[in-house]
Amino acid sequence: MSLSHLNEFQIVRDINIIIKFLSKRDINELSCRALVDEFGITQADMIIILGNSIPYIVESAAKAYKSGLAKDIMIVGGIGHSTKYLVQNVLQDNKYKDIDVNDKSEAEILRQIIVRRENIEEEKIIIESKSTNCGSNAYEALNILKEKGKVPGSIILIQDPTMQLRSHASFLKAWAQEKTLIISYSPFIPQLKLSEGGYEYINSEINGIWTKDRFIDLIMGEIPRLRDDTNGYGPKGKGYIAHVDIPEKVLDSYKKLLTHYLEYNEIKNRK
Repeated sequence: MSLSHLNEFQIVRDINIIIKFLSKRDINELSCRALVDEFGITQADMIIILGNSIPYIVESAAKAYKSGLAKDIMIVGGIGHSTKYLVQNVLQDNKYKDIDVNDKSEAEILRQIIVRRENIEEEKIIIESKSTNCGSNAYEALNILKEKGKVPGSIILIQDPTMQLRSHASFLKAWAQEKTLIISYSPFIPQLKLSEGGYEYINSEINGIWTKDRFIDLIMGEIPRLRDDTNGYGPKGKGYIAHVDIPEKVLDSYKKLLTHYLEYNEIKNRK
């Protein structure tokens, strides 16, 4: 193996270690059997889908809801850093030609997708369309549900894999006074493999998956946010999220990748 190829192999290995950590899964599949095995319940009270750019995620969550995995379904998300990518993915796919994206929030766009593609009645979908980040997703979702008198006893939280762990920590913080069981399920676990052009996704069949540059931006940006230090989002920093333990193996991979992506040594605005 040449030095350059070895270097690429190590980069792919370290990226895969980080994304597997970020793609939090509290159950091994979206099934009633998995809920029983892990939590002793046959059905969650609610599936909450957080706004993101990949239509596959909301479609997967909708299928789980239709299968009886949860009593209710909610979509959360206003206009944020992922909105332009969601709009782009919808406009580029002919199967979404009937979806109106003009001046619409992520929640409104995703709701249209599952109403039209998964035949879920619109009035059964609770939406929150003002929040713009993981923290406000959690707080605004809770506010809506309190107003409706429908704070669930258990939720399955489904989000972009790169933000699944931080979203979970955001809900733990915002919902700390509730007795809600929060179950995270990353809809897929992205992994890379070496290719002639450097590296590519193993999950390449997923509609709307990120460009390589955006993927790096997302995963490298998560570690400084998750760190519980004066600069991070944890209790010792900005206080946006509950404490997250980051394994040494993950921190080691992040440090190695910083030699290639030095700009991610501190928190910066998303691309």
